[in-house]
Amino acid sequence: MSTTFRRRLTSALTALIIAAIPLAGLAQDFVISDGDLLKITVYDNPDLTTRTLVSSNGIITFPLVGDVKVAGLHIREAEKRIAKLLSKGYINDPQVTILITETKNVVYVTGEVQKPGKYEAGPNMTVIKAIAEAGGLTDKASPGRTKITREAGKKESTFGARMNDRVRPGDVISVPESFF
Repeated sequence: MSTTFRRRLTSALTALIIAAIPLAGLAQDFVISDGDLLKITVYDNPDLTTRTLVSSNGIITFPLVGDVKVAGLHIREAEKRIAKLLSKGYINDPQVTILITETKNVVYVTGEVQKPGKYEAGPNMTVIKAIAEAGGLTDKASPGRTKITREAGKKESTFGARMNDRVRPGDVISVPESFF
């Protein structure tokens, strides 16, 4: 296989993969949680642009409307909630946009994966999806012995993981090395 052909094939495959991922849909499906850092803008009202941290009880404070519970809401739902509050005597037909600039909604993937590290945990994240985010398994991996370490309150537990198990924010997924 020639180098030129390999480059073209790689470019074509990359374009297909990028086209297949509905990035905007993923962002809108993201569920806001405490500890997330949000940038909120209101179209044509730059003085209302706010960067705020979601408190431990899921609340933000927004200009004109005060405290707003946003934790547990999808981004689009939170945008609508703030817009509804702003439309009550403050702004006609407000267009609110929320960007999550930093999140604690992450999982950690360690061990025999291509790129161990911290990855955003989307709403339907499974063990196999987290491993895929980490670049996939290495040749030395033993996927059947994968473990999840999870905090529950002040306790931590480790248990065997199946590839289709859902992960939670803060989970540590460990893929061990194979014995052979």
